[in-house]
Amino acid sequence: MKILRINTRTKSFKFEELGELAGLGGRALTSRVVNKEVPANCHPLSAENKLIFAAGVLAPTNAANSGRISVGAKSPLTGGIKESNSGGQFAHTLPKLDLLAVILEDKPEAGSPMQEIFISADKVVFKDSAVTGMRNYAAQEKLLAAYGDKAVTALIGPAGEQCLCASTIQFSDPEGLPSRSAGRGGLGAVMGSKGVKAIILDGDANAKTVYGNEELFKEARKEWVDVLRNHPVTSQGLPGFGTAVL
Repeated sequence: MKILRINTRTKSFKFEELGELAGLGGRALTSRVVNKEVPANCHPLSAENKLIFAAGVLAPTNAANSGRISVGAKSPLTGGIKESNSGGQFAHTLPKLDLLAVILEDKPEAGSPMQEIFISADKVVFKDSAVTGMRNYAAQEKLLAAYGDKAVTALIGPAGEQCLCASTIQFSDPEGLPSRSAGRGGLGAVMGSKGVKAIILDGDANAKTVYGNEELFKEARKEWVDVLRNHPVTSQGLPGFGTAVL
C-alpha cells in the first residue's frame, strides 16, 4: 500500500511508498507523521500543520475491530499531537484503493472555495464543493447523489468550515449516513483550515487483500473473536454502557 499526499493550496498530489512508515498504521502512523513533519510551535490552523487519515495495519482484512480510522494533527484544542478515531467505512475502503493513509498539507489562499476531493484507484479529483455551508446529513445526501450510493465519505459541517475548535469530522457508516465521528481534539477545524469540505472515496474500489498465510490468519482471527466475546469489558461493558465504561 501507499501514502497519498495532497497539497490543498496547489491542488496537486503524489503517491509515495511507505518507506520508514512501513509496519505502522492507525495512531502510530498519524502521530509519527505529526511528530516528524509538523513544527511543534506552529499554529494548528496554519499551513504548517498536516491532517492525516490512516487505517490500521489489519484494515484490509475482516479481523474484528479492524475498521477504525485514525485522524491525526496538531490539535487546536490542546496544542499537542492529537489522534482521534472513528468507525464507519473509511478505514476498510482506503486499502481497497491500495492506500494506507491520506495526508492533507499546506493551506489554500483566504477566500478560496471549499473543496470536495474524490479519490479513486488511480486519480484524485478536486471540485468546488456544492455542499458548502450545509449540515452533515443534508450534505451527505447530496454527495451520494453526485458520487453514487457506494461512495464513502469524510466530511465537516458548518462548525468545521468556520474552524471552530471543537468541531468534528464525520464518517459514513454502512447505511451511508455520516454518523461516525472523529470527535475529539477539534480536527474538523483543521480540515476546515485546509479548505476541504469532504473527502470521497470510490466505493467501487476493490483491490484484493493478499495474505502471507490465509489459513493461519483465519485461526488467529477466531482466537481474537473468542477473546472479545469472553472478556467482560467487550462482551458486557461496552454493549451495555458504550465507551463510557472505559
